[in-house]
Amino acid sequence: MLSINDLKKEPEKEKIFLDINCDLAQSFGVYRNDTEYDLLPYVSSVNISCGLHSGDPMTINKALLSAAENNLSVGAHIGYPDLQGFGYREMNLSENEIEAIVLYQIGALQAMAKSHGLKISHVRLHGALYKKALNDFQTMLAITKAIKKIDNWMILLCAPCTNLEKACQMVEIKYATEIFLDKKYTVEGLPNFEANDVVDIAYSTKQLENILSGEGIINSNGGTTLLKINSVHLNMRNELSLEVAKMVKSKIEEPAPLSVSILEDKSWI
Repeated sequence: MLSINDLKKEPEKEKIFLDINCDLAQSFGVYRNDTEYDLLPYVSSVNISCGLHSGDPMTINKALLSAAENNLSVGAHIGYPDLQGFGYREMNLSENEIEAIVLYQIGALQAMAKSHGLKISHVRLHGALYKKALNDFQTMLAITKAIKKIDNWMILLCAPCTNLEKACQMVEIKYATEIFLDKKYTVEGLPNFEANDVVDIAYSTKQLENILSGEGIINSNGGTTLLKINSVHLNMRNELSLEVAKMVKSKIEEPAPLSVSILEDKSWI
């Protein structure tokens, strides 16, 4: 029989199984980009640059140590071999070349991670390679084939799209999907990388609230688009970045690593 005290108890909040991720080691040589470390208190996983678009042995080592100290899940942040262009310039590579650069980058990070007793749990694409894979199935397929050769339990993290789902299912590897709270989205649910970022805390807050309530993300037509989301991506690109990070962590107090997020499979918006 319920007592009055039992009736007064507030219902427990439903557990939110969403990851929060950010990129690390986006430095090389004398060029330093340490502002990204300010995001570590707000994330559950980090994506470490592997040396082709950014990152060098010292910055990679520093990122791995920080991930270990903060008990964060570690992923490989891979892009085109374009150090001068920071991986933002598209390259016309064959499928064999794409597979090779994926193997090269993950392998380098994997070796350094092993020296710290860490395991690479996921792979996140960068820049022009990210955009190409969203729109070109053969590119996405080449990436998934390379990941499969290294570890068929490794998760590919990307924006939700048909190419991601189809390629991962064909090759039989796991995938997870992410949302950008400062990007505009098409009606189809793809991030519009050509449009300027939305530097507006109200917009970012609304997008996250829609994720958590299941209302669908706001698209460019002013309507909503339903997407399956496992992770929220944070960055340090503008003056509101830390404010957005704090807002996200206030609503997802205990973010779940990607491996937990995809297993729970409840993150529909």
